[in-house]
Amino acid sequence: MNNYYTSFKIDEFLDMTKESFIGVLTGNHSKNHVEVNATQIIAWQKEFDDLHCILQGIDGRIIFEYSIPSLSKTVDVILLINDIVYVIEYKVNSKTYNQQDIKQTSGYALRLKYFHSYSNDRWIVPILVATDAKEEELSFSFSEDDHVYNTICCNSDNLLNVLETINNCHIGADKGWHETWERGVFKASPTIIDAARNVWRQNNVRGFSMGESSLDTRLGVEDYITNVVVPETRKRPSGRNKSICFVTGVPGAGKTLVGLNVSVALQSEGASMLSGNGPLVKVLTTALKKDLTKNKKCLNRPIDEISVETIIRGAYGYKKEIFEKRLVYTPGEGTIKLRENAELGSQHIIIFDEAQRAWNKEKMIKPGQSGRKYWQEEKFPLSEPGLLLWDMNQLDWGVFICLVGGGQEINTGEAGICEWLRAIKNNPELSGWQIYMADELQGEEYNRKDGDGETIESYRKYFSEKGCLTINETLHLTTCQRSNRSDQVAKFVQELLSCNINEARETYQGFKDKYQIYLTRDIEKAKNKLRERQKALINRGYIDGLNDEEIRIGMLMSSKAERLRPIGYEIKKVSEYLSKVPNWFLDSSDYVRSSNFLEIALNEFFVQGLELDIDAVMWDADFRYDSDENKWKYFEFNGKVWSPVNKKDQDVKRFYMKNAYRVLLTRARVAMIIYVPEGNAEDPTRLPEFYNGTYNYLKSLGLKEL
Repeated sequence: MNNYYTSFKIDEFLDMTKESFIGVLTGNHSKNHVEVNATQIIAWQKEFDDLHCILQGIDGRIIFEYSIPSLSKTVDVILLINDIVYVIEYKVNSKTYNQQDIKQTSGYALRLKYFHSYSNDRWIVPILVATDAKEEELSFSFSEDDHVYNTICCNSDNLLNVLETINNCHIGADKGWHETWERGVFKASPTIIDAARNVWRQNNVRGFSMGESSLDTRLGVEDYITNVVVPETRKRPSGRNKSICFVTGVPGAGKTLVGLNVSVALQSEGASMLSGNGPLVKVLTTALKKDLTKNKKCLNRPIDEISVETIIRGAYGYKKEIFEKRLVYTPGEGTIKLRENAELGSQHIIIFDEAQRAWNKEKMIKPGQSGRKYWQEEKFPLSEPGLLLWDMNQLDWGVFICLVGGGQEINTGEAGICEWLRAIKNNPELSGWQIYMADELQGEEYNRKDGDGETIESYRKYFSEKGCLTINETLHLTTCQRSNRSDQVAKFVQELLSCNINEARETYQGFKDKYQIYLTRDIEKAKNKLRERQKALINRGYIDGLNDEEIRIGMLMSSKAERLRPIGYEIKKVSEYLSKVPNWFLDSSDYVRSSNFLEIALNEFFVQGLELDIDAVMWDADFRYDSDENKWKYFEFNGKVWSPVNKKDQDVKRFYMKNAYRVLLTRARVAMIIYVPEGNAEDPTRLPEFYNGTYNYLKSLGLKEL
């Protein structure tokens, strides 16, 4: 973005002459090597004349040529008055209110509202000034969803009338916000699909940040890994020059973006990104191949379709490579060794996405999971973390980076973060590894006991005493970037699922005007709201050159939601639907297989690590709130009745189902709808009492009912 915008207190602006005003703006542009032409000077002169007249006696701040990250253009004028951010786009000598200009002005306003940290709580008023247009009846309307006015069209003569009318409706504001507004930070990130495309084109995908860069924790962790962890590891003596680094963060904080950026930044070091998340790999590689076809002529480097799949690789294929090229295991012995004359791996830096989902040993040897018969016996010694770390240990140096989502284990056999530490502790060959992590790795959503009954805290104590543990807070991402409008959504979901009623209600009250969560018992209302919000964002210029496939909406359900069939939604099995997932995420609205068509719902296994702009989460009777005990209970459906699982399995299965709903409830970037069926008194599989407790609980948190 540019850094040549110019800001004044309004009274300072009113004390200036036109000549001095033009001189300051021209000087700022010149310092940044930006050419100023005659057309620009004429526009500034007109803005000065108009605003000098109408701002007399008004307190606030005025900013010229303010750039918004990701846009090649700047906002002509921003006025900060009362509790309002005015976004004014000038079209000098224009005699018409062009629809594209209206959309452009509205798009600026929406970006400030959704992305700018000090504009989230403000009213935003976009104004298009076509200086020579005929005076028309002014229209003042706004969206209840986000408190952004629809673009007001006026000419130079009635701009004063617009400001007076709006100001009279919004009287008073907390003092001092005008002076601090410029410190606000843009917290926008590309979607993970767009980020992968940018990586492929060798662009920077560090996101859009402005102002206090220290607030952008994602950039900090990338720099720490590339400039501290990797150099420190390389310079250590042999035997101690291996490291494992845990990057944690709230859902949507940008962990996968960190992995993509680090893999690009360290390509010369042999970096590679792995994921055990099959749908994520499938969607991203498909998106890259489509992008390759579309942009092949513009990419100025040799490319081919096969190399697309090196951006992010499936973990299964990498494990297969280890067994075929490097590891020797003799069935029945329980020992492993390096193959004679083995071709060692070329990746000195491996980034493993969703590391908490790596398999434990029991999952590794389960028939049908591995494709290698000799894995399928009790004596095979390694879990998936153990296998991957053993392989890296064969290199002369290496850094293994684990991207960890707290509370994101969603299936049996997913070992959690302790398994990585257990693998290091129990393998003497790995005793020299240095471990990097943040304090937050002790949080409730990470700290699950492993097969030895150990917790992260006990491992921390062990490795600390051995002198091979480094604690650094940079490695925890505190800010949710999936939600463009509030980083409190993940906190709210955590409190909702933990049954902390008062805390959840208070958290939601703090962001409900920035990020909407709607509640309904009518599936048609849910779908209509999705389409309404999608259309509104399109019409109001949410993205430049927007078409409807760039705003993704969709329906979500849990993998155990067996009784949504009466409203038209069936569970999709990963093994059967995997090849079609890219169509759901990438196809435009006129395809019935597209998420935008709202005909197919995906579950947590398909959407983990991916995202939508707006979604509807359908809450079935599999996971129910019990008001008497203030806790969630898990039920299984056997084709005839719902049954609570036995007490022995309840805690474990509730843990996985709680995480499944955590994934579903943290996929949306702009807004979310939660649909809880009313049930049917005549259908014993869908009785109203199966759903009422959940609905009343969510309603008690203050969610907006449709």
